[in-house]
Amino acid sequence: MRKRKLGFYLVLLLIAACFLLVPAFAADGEKHWWDAFSWFGEIANFIKSLVVPPANYWHNRLMVLNNMINVKFAGLGQLYRTLDDFFRRLSDPAAGQLVAIIPDDFLFRGYRGFSMDFFGAAAPYIRFMRTVLSASCFLATAAVCYHKVRTFFTEEA
Repeated sequence: MRKRKLGFYLVLLLIAACFLLVPAFAADGEKHWWDAFSWFGEIANFIKSLVVPPANYWHNRLMVLNNMINVKFAGLGQLYRTLDDFFRRLSDPAAGQLVAIIPDDFLFRGYRGFSMDFFGAAAPYIRFMRTVLSASCFLATAAVCYHKVRTFFTEEA
């Protein structure tokens, strides 16, 4: 019975403390009641800093790996960067136009002129050729890399 009474008083004291904190936070217009638990954020940031790597971690690791590949495979990383840049530019080409225009009354009186955008008409074919060329370059690169890796491991053994 005594423990029950003590528990009741503790709960009552906790509720009173919560009600006493509300006016203190309400008096300050910039603070909110949840700011009392801001130390949880500091703990979360500390745990995050232990587990999550910094923002440039993966970039630095990729550069180290790229340098190791360049040392072992004599420029394969440079070839990868060149091909990657080539395919990035190929996938997002600059807008271009090749327009042929024949004005009205050019050939004879009453002739209705026309204009034709050759790149606009050829866009599906250019897109198809880009896909085929990208795939063939990818396959050729994969074959060359496979041959280099296979040669490297057979010569080492």
